[in-house]
Amino acid sequence: MNTSPARVLAFLSGFCGAFHTSTVAADGSVRERLSADSGWRFHLGDEWGMGQSLAKACTGHGPASLEFSDVGWRRVDLPHDWAVELPFDRKADAGHGYKPIGAGFPENSIGWYRRTFDLPKTDAGCRIWIEFDGVFRDSMVYVNGWFIGRHESGYGSFRYDITDVVNVGGRNLIAVRVDASHFEGWFYEGAGIYRHVWLVKTGPLAIAPDGVFVYSRFKKDVPVGPAELHLETRLYNAGPAAASATVTWDILAPDGRPVARARKAAKIAGAAFLEINQTTSVRTPLLWTPETPHLYRVRTRVTSGDKVVDQMENEFGIRTVAFDPDKGFLLNGKPYVIKGTCNHQDHAGVGTALPDRLQYFRIAKLKEMGSNAYRTAHHPPTPELLAACDRLGMLVLNENRLLGSDERHLRELEAFVRRDRLHPSVVIWSLANEEWTAQGTDAGARVATTMRDLVKRLDPTRPITYAAPMGNDFSGINRIVDVR
Repeated sequence: MNTSPARVLAFLSGFCGAFHTSTVAADGSVRERLSADSGWRFHLGDEWGMGQSLAKACTGHGPASLEFSDVGWRRVDLPHDWAVELPFDRKADAGHGYKPIGAGFPENSIGWYRRTFDLPKTDAGCRIWIEFDGVFRDSMVYVNGWFIGRHESGYGSFRYDITDVVNVGGRNLIAVRVDASHFEGWFYEGAGIYRHVWLVKTGPLAIAPDGVFVYSRFKKDVPVGPAELHLETRLYNAGPAAASATVTWDILAPDGRPVARARKAAKIAGAAFLEINQTTSVRTPLLWTPETPHLYRVRTRVTSGDKVVDQMENEFGIRTVAFDPDKGFLLNGKPYVIKGTCNHQDHAGVGTALPDRLQYFRIAKLKEMGSNAYRTAHHPPTPELLAACDRLGMLVLNENRLLGSDERHLRELEAFVRRDRLHPSVVIWSLANEEWTAQGTDAGARVATTMRDLVKRLDPTRPITYAAPMGNDFSGINRIVDVR
């Protein structure tokens, strides 16, 4: 594939427009994914505190209140990084770009965002979600005065089901308090809602968020002949009663031709998740590599009775990855030399608030200089970065932010893997980066084992590593990972 910058930007002019529009299925099934990037109001400062009453529900105050006026606030569109807009200050942290933000600069470290949106009466009966691809950091979200949730990590994607608190047939308010007072890294991290935000609508019986997974196997693990596809779809039934559902998977070749189909019926209990698995095969697959980034599509359709209740279409690739102690990295059964770079997500002029086109530009530039692999240092990337790697052809070492086996860290690790496991560019997971205190200890090994086992349950296809500055030391975490 020609990945010159000019060609990449021409390609994007069509892609970006389609990416930010409604995705209601042509057959009338209930699913919309709408960009909520535009039309926000922003204020730097926190004169009102956290905006949450601990005495009564639905009593958000300050910017979280429906009665609050934000007329004097600045209008911004997302992605937005307010740190990059600050002046340079010699007293500020060098690793964070000499920007006056963090513990020593409270006046610059907390910001508020507000946005209104309307929901038509036809959304009655739908499930309504708000999705954040990334907020730095420690965000508190309010909808119509209700406190919805708090997410501390500045790098993971997260979402909230806001069905119960929205006004269908009327106007709605979302307010977000963002607190960047504490750093997570030793590098430039930005501040604000610096990735995309989405409003998602589904029916009560639907494909769960990040609920589609496809991976391929070959006989004797040699990519010759037909590829067996393992199809996995996770459903959610928000209704109180059990429901019957049939999932149909249609596999489309890179040129759009249908090449395989599978179907499976099941019954799902009320207020429950259900994972449905099936297999099919592609007779003569086109294999994904950085030089030939062939992408298939899986169209997942859910029917209940004679009605289509949900449908999604996702890209995936057919390929195998493995590491051999003698042969090194094997891509599709053949030795492949990795020429990788370690990359932070910020870019000159925009900080961490990169437009999608810039993701493609950066990957194209890396390929132009001879690189074929990308490490997401040192945290989960934005989904658009992985889409660029899938489409342009770039191997990815996908890195988790922190070591931890407590409830919060395992929940974030699961969300990270579920979100990114469909991307063919991702060839290896990294549990964490240079956890100096824990990495050589038995406790560190136990924590990493719990994390490793969770990743393996969610994705049996990829090896796992840990970024350890320990050379040939096989103690602690190095003892339990696949690649070191």
